[in-house]
Formats: sequence, structure tokens, C-alpha cells
Amino acid sequence: MVLVLAVCTALYWPALHGPFLFDDFPNLAALTSIDHVSSWRDLGIYLSQPRSFPGRPLAMLSFLLQKSAWPDHPFPFRLVNIGLHLLNGVLVFLLVLRLARTYLADQADERRAWLAANLATAAWLLDPIQISGVLLVVQRMTLLMAFFVLLGLQAYLRALLETNAQDWRRGIWMMLGLGACTGLAFLSKENGILLPLYALALDATVLRQAVRRLPSRLSWLRRLLIWPVVLFVLGYLLWQIPVQWGVHGFRDFTLGERLLTEPRALASYLDKSFVPRFGLYGLYHDSFVVSQGWFNPWTTGPCLLALLAALVVAVVGTRRWPLLSLGILWYLGGQLLESSTVMLELYFEHRNYLPLMGVMAALAIGIARETPQRRRLYLLVCGLWLMACCLTTALSARVYSSAERLAATWAHNQPDSIRAQSFLAQQLLQHGMVDQSLQVIDAIDVRHPANAGLAENRLYLLCMQGRLTAADVQRMDDILRIAPFDRSGFENMSTLRELAANGRCPAFDDQAWLHSADILLGNPAYRNDGLAAGFLHYQKHFWAVAHGRLDMTIQELDETYRNDPDAEIPRLRAKYLASASLYGQAISTLRSADYSRLPLLRRLLVDDRAIDAAAIVEIEKMRNPGAPAASKSQ
Repeated sequence: MVLVLAVCTALYWPALHGPFLFDDFPNLAALTSIDHVSSWRDLGIYLSQPRSFPGRPLAMLSFLLQKSAWPDHPFPFRLVNIGLHLLNGVLVFLLVLRLARTYLADQADERRAWLAANLATAAWLLDPIQISGVLLVVQRMTLLMAFFVLLGLQAYLRALLETNAQDWRRGIWMMLGLGACTGLAFLSKENGILLPLYALALDATVLRQAVRRLPSRLSWLRRLLIWPVVLFVLGYLLWQIPVQWGVHGFRDFTLGERLLTEPRALASYLDKSFVPRFGLYGLYHDSFVVSQGWFNPWTTGPCLLALLAALVVAVVGTRRWPLLSLGILWYLGGQLLESSTVMLELYFEHRNYLPLMGVMAALAIGIARETPQRRRLYLLVCGLWLMACCLTTALSARVYSSAERLAATWAHNQPDSIRAQSFLAQQLLQHGMVDQSLQVIDAIDVRHPANAGLAENRLYLLCMQGRLTAADVQRMDDILRIAPFDRSGFENMSTLRELAANGRCPAFDDQAWLHSADILLGNPAYRNDGLAAGFLHYQKHFWAVAHGRLDMTIQELDETYRNDPDAEIPRLRAKYLASASLYGQAISTLRSADYSRLPLLRRLLVDDRAIDAAAIVEIEKMRNPGAPAASKSQ
């Protein structure tokens, strides 16, 4: 086990100095929102940056411990991530060891249990599909969630299997495992709520006899801790069907298309997990084809039928084939939230981080129970496979050590990915290779001619070359009118605003930028998305400030708040009014601010009325500068 941990550390070590990537920047931006945490209010402001409830506060707190290293030094962040991965490996080892001892008890051979535990842990730790979950800094959320799930299952197994302990002690362990640890896992990442479902998969298969032997009171406690959560999750997923059906929203696929596509995604995950090949593993999978019908692409129907058949076999075979059922139920249960009716992106490799553990455990225990001759053959195959995993993980980790290597590798292996090609273009631009960067954008633009982000990148690069014409600006505007939603489509408008303001491109001046921003706001895909519309109105407020347009500034801030409520917007509005000596209006703005529309997490953690009261005192001092001095002299 120590050797496995050492090998894992050595494989990942070259990537420790690699760059922050992808979702790291928007999710860790909260670290720059406060200079230091000196009070509970500061901590509440930091933790309430995520808009969704509960906001993953435990993961956010863990990032705060490395605040001094953000955003220039990824090393401390990744070091913690790798440490958590190794710690989770130890927990996997202990969990599989206990499961193997229970399942193989009739064979009375302790060495088989140790073999199963070591084999499962090595396979889980070293599999290259785990790379993005470990090395993408923000996936600390997944690592922490897995830690508490594995810890909770350890406590639950102690309650279930230690039959010599008193019932009240076993009950406490059960409540800690299925209750407290579920809560902690959920506060790390939402799919931590699946902990009781993992326990149910164990109970229905390899722990069936142990569940039957539970005393009546413990049996009822187990039901109360498992079934309400499982039914809640299933009810939530079913509720999403009528809510999301037929609605594109900010995705370029419907719920029906997502449900047809996800079986293909699961098949791809398993293929990558068991057939390691360098170059397949990464963050940008936006080129994964959406299934438009049962046989479009043709693999849709077979993958869906294979998924349904596996589920039927798992449910029917819990007694006859418990290990097979365990692997299937654990894996599909672990994918339940992120790969079903919740309208997340279609494909991310880190979604396999914990679900893969059940598959590896089932396979390892199955090998350990075989006859010596067969076991030696299987171990030979496993040894060769682990060597392939180590080689693939080592090569991939070296690529993660450099943004340039990542860009070249991902762009080569994902020729149809807008994100991968844009990332390569960005790296080329940072090295002053403007012509080559434009060539990359032009090549991917041919495949995706209606993408707003690509059109904006192309305009920016043409400006850098000094070749931008009015026709190029008109081409971008035509695309912005009809483009489907793309996050870079609205985020790039900030860079283009700065480009227009510096006057470098006569064909794209301040007025042209404002016209383009209004066109994008007129696109329903962006106008109807609160985050995008709020961001665009916020950028327009900067334009108004630069042109001395107070009325427009206030109007754009109001639109920003209406689309994407943020507690700082009323205070910023009051600041502009006070700077124009409109003190009464500034005070009125703060007193009448409607904070009921703020995200629930913000309202729970921060007293914005108290912050406004302090700001009102400062504005009163500005309106009556003599009052503080007189008060002080008295």
C-alpha cells in the first residue's frame, strides 16, 4: 500500500507547478474579493460568492487556506489536492479491506482480503481518468466530497459489522456515517448527498446478510437514514423532467437530447478507464456530439440498450451475482446527479472520481476469490494494465506541468473543440504569435461559423494585426445576433470594451463596442440568461462612466441588479450618486435596496443592511463635512 501511494505521488509530482485552468478562475475569483478575513462578516462575504445553495462552503474554506498563493502560484493548491487524493486512497483501501473480509469470510484467508484491497486501491489511484479530478484545482470540491463519503461509509460499516458492540454505540456510528458525513459531503459538493445511495448499493449486494442480522431498532434507524435521502434525490430528478423538457436555456441541447447522449458519455468514460491511451484525458470535451435521435449518431441506441440491460442485470442479480451488481449499481448511482436530468454540461471526466471506486472494488474482490491458477493469470493481466495506467498517467501529468504542452496536446486531440482550439490560440497570443493564433481561430471558425466567442476572438486578433475593417466588425455583429449561448460570448465583451477604449482600432471604437453589446443583448440566448445579461449591462455601465453619462450609469446598474442581483450593485450606485453630490439620492438608494432577491446563501451569511448603515454614515459626513469635526470637538 505504501508503495502504491509512493508511485502515485511520483506520477503526479511533475504537474504540481502547472497552471490554473478552466473553471479554476471563475470559482476561485472569490479569493480576490477580500483582502483579508478579520471578522465573521468577511468570512460570510467570501463564502457567499457562489450563487447556488449551499455554496460548497467546506471546499471554499479549504481554498482560503492558500489565499496568499492566488492567482500566481498553483503549487500549494495542487499539493493539497494530491494529498487529498492519497488520503482518499487510504480510505478506499480500508473500505475494500473490510468489504473483502466480510464477503470472503467463508474462505478464511486474510491474504485474499489484503490482495483485493491493494489491487482496488492501486487501480483506483493510478487510473489516468482521475487526472482532471486531481489536477484541476477547483475539483478540490470533488476530492473533499469523496473524502467525507468514504469516511461516512467506514463509520456505517463499523455500525453494521461490529456485532459485539452495544446497540447504542452502533447507532451512533450509523448516525455519524449516514447522517453527519452525508451533510459534510453535501457541503463540499452537492453530489455528496449520494452517500446513502452508495450504502444502499453495498447493502443490497455484498452486505445483504449483515443487514438482515441487524437488531430491529438499528434496522429502523438505517431505513430512516437511507430511504428519505434516496427518495428525495429520485424525486428531485423526476421533478426536473417536466421543468426542463424542451427548454434549451443556456445549453445547446434539450433534456431529451441529454438523456439520449449520457449513455454514450458513460460508455466513453468506461472505455477511457479500462483502455488507457495518452492524449485522451483533459478538460475540454465540448466537441462531444449531442445525440439527436436513437441512431444519430448510431451508437446512441446500442449504448442506451446496454445501460438499461446492465441496470436490469444489477437489480435482478443482487443475490446471484452480488459483485457484478455492486459494480453496476455503485457506478450508475454515483453518476445519478451529474449524468441524468440535471442540465449540466454533457461530459466531464472528474465525474468518475468516486463512481469508479465501486467498479474497481468489485473486480478486485472477484479476482481475490478465484482459484490460485486463475488468480495468477488475472493478476498478470492486472499488472500489465497497471503498468499501462502508470505510463499514461505519467505522460499526462508531464503535459499538465505546462500550459503550452496542454494547449498543443488538447488542440491536437480535440480538433473540433472550440475550447481546446481557443486555449491554443490564447497561448500563441501570449507568446506574441498573433498570425498563428489567428490561423487557429480561422480553422475552428470554419467548423463553427455561428459561435460568438470565436467571432469576438477573431475581431480581437485582426485588431492586433492592424487589419481590422468595418466589414469584419459587421460580420461579428451579424453572428452576435443569432449565435447560440456560449459563456465566452459574453465574457469576451469585457476584453473588447478595453480594446475599443484604448483607440487602437479605428474600425472598432467606443461607439462600435456599444452597438455590438446592444446586439448581443438583443439575442434571446443572452438576453434571457440572467448571468449573461447582468454581465453585459455591467460592462455598459463602465462605458457610461467613461463618457460621463450618470443617467446611463444608474440605468445600466439597475439592469445589472435586475438580471443578476449582487449586494455590491446598490452600494456602487450610491457611490456614483454621492460623487455627483446627489447625497439624498445616494442615501435613498441604500435605504430602499431590495435584498430579498439576493442568493439565499448571501442573505443567510451577510447582514447587508448593516453594511449599508455604515455607508450611509459616511455619505452623511460627505454631505455635512463640518458635523463630524464639531462632534469631535464637543
